[in-house]
Amino acid sequence: VSAEFSQTITVTDTTAPVIATASGSLDATIECSNTQDISDALALEPTASDNCGTVTLNLVSDTTTNDPNCANAYIRVRVWNFTDACGNVSAEFSQTITVTDTTAPVFISNLPGDISVSCDNIPEPEQLVATDNCSSSVDITVSDEIITDDNACAGEYIILRTWTATDSCNLSTTHTQTINVYDNTAPILITPLDSEINVNCSEIPEIPELEFSDNCSGIYNVEFNETNTTISIYEYVLNWEWTVSDNCGNEAVFTQTVNVSIPEPFDAIPYSMCVEDEPIDLFTILGESIPTNGEWIEITNSGGLNGNIFNPSDVLNGYYTIQYIVTLENSNCPTKFEVYMNVNDDCVVLAACDIIIYNAVSPNNDGMNDVFFIEGIECYPKNSVEIYNRWGVLIYETQGYDNLIRSFKGYSEGRSTFNKNELLPDGTYFYILKYEDSEGNSHDKSGYLYLDK
Repeated sequence: VSAEFSQTITVTDTTAPVIATASGSLDATIECSNTQDISDALALEPTASDNCGTVTLNLVSDTTTNDPNCANAYIRVRVWNFTDACGNVSAEFSQTITVTDTTAPVFISNLPGDISVSCDNIPEPEQLVATDNCSSSVDITVSDEIITDDNACAGEYIILRTWTATDSCNLSTTHTQTINVYDNTAPILITPLDSEINVNCSEIPEIPELEFSDNCSGIYNVEFNETNTTISIYEYVLNWEWTVSDNCGNEAVFTQTVNVSIPEPFDAIPYSMCVEDEPIDLFTILGESIPTNGEWIEITNSGGLNGNIFNPSDVLNGYYTIQYIVTLENSNCPTKFEVYMNVNDDCVVLAACDIIIYNAVSPNNDGMNDVFFIEGIECYPKNSVEIYNRWGVLIYETQGYDNLIRSFKGYSEGRSTFNKNELLPDGTYFYILKYEDSEGNSHDKSGYLYLDK
């Protein structure tokens, strides 16, 4: 029997597992809104093999680093290794998942379009809504940029209104609305103003100091104009007009009509001259108490009047009406004097009697001036009288005027326009008197007749 011989075979495992997944192959960069892609990336794991047996995957670390400038962005790094049954450890394997936010918010409201508006009707900014792929809230701001043109007026400019939607990663989107602003509205009157007032000439008010306002561009200019229109010796009209413009050329006109009545404004003066007489200063007819700063006007336009001098040699025989208008001191009430000038070449007084016309009629049955009285008309039974209103309408006519049965008493007896026996309104009328003397010579007189009830 031989001695025993032994063999010892020692089986060892000193080889670490070998990672089969390529380095970086599990890395991914994913938009924060792609949650499925993030989940899929997190489901990935590396693989390894071992020379002798199975391997075990071990998670060494899992760290997440947030982006300080973007709440939705971060980097997640996972580190693994493998061990075999003998405790051999493989090298480490890392996976880097980068989550980013590169998508700006999106407006979901109906976006305001470009508009043109009046400068006093600029709308407030609309409230817009926006959403973001990752942020739960979006900050929306609005700003206006004013663009002016040196050649444009103060009420004309452009507003660039911009809405900006920003997410938590400072990604933003904008919408800009162009607002063309114009001013086509004229100024308005602030001060109360009656369009028409009636006053006595001694009570004409001061021209009012009016205040105006404008919608946006401001008052540029106020121009005042006054016109004076004579209606009759008893009435004239002041028209006050303010033309107001703004800095954009818009203009408005505001008016006030002042109807001015004149009590007892008239004085009639008959006067006769021969053709051979020297020229006369008409102020000597009026008297020294009448101011000389008024205006002489010849209604009948004979050509004999030059300033306040009347020259009978420059006119034909006849009757001429010369009017003097003057405003007395400290008064807005004009006074009118009418000189009825009779110019003839023989200077012979009519055989029977002189004609004197009293041209003021007040038909109020008080026994004074109730009729149109013509002194001396009884000496000339062959006569005719015609009376016209200011529009040239015949309102009275008769033959054989006698101050009694045939006389003008303030009533219409014309053939048209007025009803017969209708009392006429106060005012100025025009008369024509024609008559024959005892020798068959024709004469006529004309002038103004004043009716005041």
